Order: sequence, then C-alpha cells, then structure tokens
Amino acid sequence: MKLVTLPNKIVHTAQHTLLVMKDDETSQVVCVVAPDRKPSEIQSQLPVIEMVASRKLMRGDLAFDGRVWVIPDEIATAHPT
Repeated sequence: MKLVTLPNKIVHTAQHTLLVMKDDETSQVVCVVAPDRKPSEIQSQLPVIEMVASRKLMRGDLAFDGRVWVIPDEIATAHPT
C-alpha cells in the first residue's frame, strides 16, 4: 500500500500540517507535527512523508484520533526500502 497526497488537500497550521492521502481503496488523514517547518519544506518532503505514513498505516500505527502522525525524527531517519 502506497499513500499519495491528494492535490489541494494540505492544510498548514502553526503547529502541524494535515494531509489527506489515498491509496487505491483507503483515504487517510496524516498529521505532520513539525512546528518549525515552513509549508515549502513540508511540500519538498512529501515523498518521504508519504513513505513514512504508508509504513505506519500498514503496521496499524494510528494515533488515538485515527490519524497517522508523523514527527520530524521519523522524516529525518526514513530510509527507502
């Protein structure tokens, strides 16, 4: 399963960025907790964020609110498989 960010479905706030991602069958809200990252930085890291979110969703690693949360350490240490 590979999640891909939907166009125009990115919302930036002061503390986090919300992304709506989709694979063939599933839509998933992903929360990127990165208060010191600019929207352009999040945008440039979308492939890595999508990879991390896909892995977490496959493991069932969802937060209490049903979203996949991605933190800066996960983005920094992500390695493609």
